[in-house]
Amino acid sequence: MKKSNFSYDVSAITGFTDQEGGMLLSKSLVGATTPQYANVRLGIKGTQAINLLDSSIAVQDGDCGWSQSGTTTFTQVNLATCAKRVNESFCPSALYDTYQSKLLAPGQTEETIPFEGMIADLKVKQVQEYVEGKLWNATVAGGDCFDGFEALLTPDVSKDYVADSNGTAFSAAAAYGTAGNPITEVDGLINALADDAMAREDLVVFMSYANFRLYVQALTKENFYKDYLKDANITGNLIAQHPNSNVTIVPTKGLNGNDQVVIGPKEYFVIGMDLMSDSEQFDIWWSRDNDEVRFRSNFNFGAAVPQFDIAYFASNGL
Repeated sequence: MKKSNFSYDVSAITGFTDQEGGMLLSKSLVGATTPQYANVRLGIKGTQAINLLDSSIAVQDGDCGWSQSGTTTFTQVNLATCAKRVNESFCPSALYDTYQSKLLAPGQTEETIPFEGMIADLKVKQVQEYVEGKLWNATVAGGDCFDGFEALLTPDVSKDYVADSNGTAFSAAAAYGTAGNPITEVDGLINALADDAMAREDLVVFMSYANFRLYVQALTKENFYKDYLKDANITGNLIAQHPNSNVTIVPTKGLNGNDQVVIGPKEYFVIGMDLMSDSEQFDIWWSRDNDEVRFRSNFNFGAAVPQFDIAYFASNGL
């Protein structure tokens, strides 16, 4: 099968032969998953302080007079976003000696390119995949402008907001109730949370796709699969509900190759973007000045978590 790069490196394509019956298949890439299960703040440019509301009440016995009790607190977390772009150009004349020349418009002025729709769709998915990865594995020490959720939720004695469940890597051989069993390990994450966090309705567990596969297999072995797998469509994002709880289990490509598993409230996984659709918008146009078709995508994003003095988050510490 013949193959050419989208930047039109045509060295892998031989001279013209009739291959018009072939179809190019775009890669199937998982789009940005985490923003669907997080608190997305829009209209953010650069770094902005995000206000998060927390409150407690103290109910008193009825009596005359006034006795102050209870607190309402606004906590600020700095949310830094990185501005990114993708610029690419396509020279249609590079296709003249290849089979794709039959797909070009008549004449020597090419204002479109073959498979433009498929190229555009693939670029959108690639941008989404890039964003998904960086939301988790970005580090300021590594040259990024923010720390991703992986670094933010790595347990440390200085982080009161994240508890360490001292977990064990998932194992397909571990029986329920023993270390390494995926269901038992998630139980441990939940148990590590502060009591106030356990009462929340929006708890989400994030893990890699490999660990999610082991988790689903553990559900199947314990006959939990019927009631707790929310979506078994392998062409979409698999989501599960942890048995006897309201905790949602979500796989993310951002944790692929990593045994870290984390839990926290959806509201407190904070993601900043200028516009939610930036990673889905781009320009493809014919540049008269350069006589080529150009692609451009501009977007920004960042991640943060509120740092309360109680453990609203937990990690297995791996």
